Amino acid sequence: MTQLELVIPLRANLPGPDGRRLDPALSTWRTAVIASADACLLLAADTRIVAISREARQLLGFGPEVDTAMPRFLDAGLRFLDFTAGGYPLVDAELARLAPVQALQTDALERSLMRIEGRGVHRTFDVTASPLHSPPRLDAVGSLAFFTPMGPM
Repeated sequence: MTQLELVIPLRANLPGPDGRRLDPALSTWRTAVIASADACLLLAADTRIVAISREARQLLGFGPEVDTAMPRFLDAGLRFLDFTAGGYPLVDAELARLAPVQALQTDALERSLMRIEGRGVHRTFDVTASPLHSPPRLDAVGSLAFFTPMGPM
């Protein structure tokens, strides 16, 4: 079975030759997200998770290594599901419409429901994501997403 790689077209370039250097415009946001009591995460323009609050880490089932590994949001081990009774994995086009990713593409505030599977349990979140800008650059340098659990946890 061949594994396909999802490529989401973004307008911004990678933040460094190896894609790991944090854009200086995100430094203050990173500090705020790490210290936040809200369930939130910060994505760089290339969709890497560059900061995540403790609450979001717990809700999404991430370990502390996510802070140093900085995986891409869609490759971080979350299993994104549709809203059918069977809870089938989302296809590539649907993954691109998840609010944290779409905010980077549209440069607009985005909101979506997100259903994930973690440890055999399906969880639903109301997700609001905002693009972050650093003038004079016009394209988003990152996105800030907040997660609100829906239903029993």
